[in-house]
Amino acid sequence: PVTPVAPVTPAAPVDAVAQPSGGLDYETVLAELRTLYGDFLGYPPDLLGEDDGLESELGVESLKQVTLLGRVSERYDLPDLRSDTSLLTAGTLRRIAEGVVQGRAEAAG
Repeated sequence: PVTPVAPVTPAAPVDAVAQPSGGLDYETVLAELRTLYGDFLGYPPDLLGEDDGLESELGVESLKQVTLLGRVSERYDLPDLRSDTSLLTAGTLRRIAEGVVQGRAEAAG
């Protein structure tokens, strides 16, 4: 189901709590990122390639990138993700997904 765009709330989605800490694999994260970015940008998720440049190829300007990275960082409880400027300037879904998986593994370890 499509959820309306709402102000970011500190509460984690139910499925984020259900995940075992550090138990996120790359494919799961990538699928969730495709859905999150697709819903926000109005693209079908399957059209978002993991190596497409979010800014250069998909036209995601920096303000939207900041908003989306903020959502990703809250979704996965990774506050440092939103301040990773390399994801803003040369971000791809692959790099963001790898950052999430690595960040969650470090948080769990």
